[in-house]
Amino acid sequence: MSVTVGAVDFGASSIRVCRVTLGDGAPELEVVHRHVHAPVHAGSHLRWDWDRLVAETERGLELAAARGPLASIGIDTWGVDYGLLDGRGELVEPPISYRDARTDDFRATLDRIGAEHFFATTGLQAAQYDTIFQLGAHDREQLARARHLLLLPELLVHHLTGVVTGEPSSAGTTGLLDLRAHTWSTELADAVGVDPSLLPPLQPAGTQVGSWRGIPVHLVGGHDTASAVIAGATRDAPFVATGTWLLVGREQDQPDTSAAAFAAGLGNELGALGGVRLLRNVAGWWLVEECRRHWGDPDLDQLLARAASIAPVPAGDALDPRLLAPSDMAATLAELAGLPDPTDRAVITRCAVESMAESAVHVIASLPGVDDDAPVRAFGGGIRSPLLLDALARRSGRSVHLGPVEAAALGNALTQGLALGVFATLDDARATLVAPEEASA
Repeated sequence: MSVTVGAVDFGASSIRVCRVTLGDGAPELEVVHRHVHAPVHAGSHLRWDWDRLVAETERGLELAAARGPLASIGIDTWGVDYGLLDGRGELVEPPISYRDARTDDFRATLDRIGAEHFFATTGLQAAQYDTIFQLGAHDREQLARARHLLLLPELLVHHLTGVVTGEPSSAGTTGLLDLRAHTWSTELADAVGVDPSLLPPLQPAGTQVGSWRGIPVHLVGGHDTASAVIAGATRDAPFVATGTWLLVGREQDQPDTSAAAFAAGLGNELGALGGVRLLRNVAGWWLVEECRRHWGDPDLDQLLARAASIAPVPAGDALDPRLLAPSDMAATLAELAGLPDPTDRAVITRCAVESMAESAVHVIASLPGVDDDAPVRAFGGGIRSPLLLDALARRSGRSVHLGPVEAAALGNALTQGLALGVFATLDDARATLVAPEEASA
């Protein structure tokens, strides 16, 4: 049995619409449309250019469908951000970016809830960009106008199908979901003055929720990391999902809300098809991209080549919250790493990559039960950089095995394949993927 599905994969710096053919052999993936984007300042907030993103999604799906029949469509995006729909099903306002400064005072809300209680309930380490803190800072009048709150993957599903729904892996990024009950927490919604009736009913990945131009639309792991891990990770082995963020952790069957996990800064994110990802967010290629933006968008390959030509430089802490949205990324990196000159582009670029790698290694070392000689599995767009792979291997003393570059789109597609009966189990689906390549020893 062979089918072709459409996988819409939103990253925080580019979106991709792919055709993926699934069957007995390795999946065949074709990126039919790509659109580079970034949040924009609109009024007093940093927002996503949502109308443009929706238009680019539909353009990509039209291109995908024009190349041949699609058996299904699935959508994944980054987590935490959301849209509010009014009684007519229209957006109250364009979605605000998680990097917006409105949550800078989130700790006042967290102190009322209690950080340890928040962790025990949601499995998450509180971060200022969590949906719960965004809602706590949201304009009350606009909240009052809203009838539904949808995370971005399901907001796109709603646009395509008209269906109001939620999916656990995207809901699990909000800080509003009870980790073990897999239901919305009325207590946490009340803590930020949100009517729980705004929160959508949850349905599992693999559920068909509607159709677009006659093509079935299935929920997948709505959180892009959940989809990426389906295609990129192996159970219990450490992984580094590389993109705008580095998501560093491992898959496991049960959550870990122990005092040790809390102290280590580890969080639990729901898997798309069961289990959890015990992980931590590390600032990733955002560090380099923000420097490039400040420098006038010089060629990335040339920057990385110059960075690779110099000796390793000191690393900063890529877990530092000051890297979320600094006014000058190069100066902030230089300060964190103790570098004297924030204008040397080769040094700053090298520092960004070394900082990503060093902080990823720190997180891997904090994961309980990981063997000292276990290889690291790296996947996602960032593995195109030999400089990052070398830094990971050198700083960890581990071999680095490569998973797919388009891991999120592939995981999205494999979930659709399970829903369509192409695969009987996740293990069967994963078995069709090309074996990992050893990058370095």
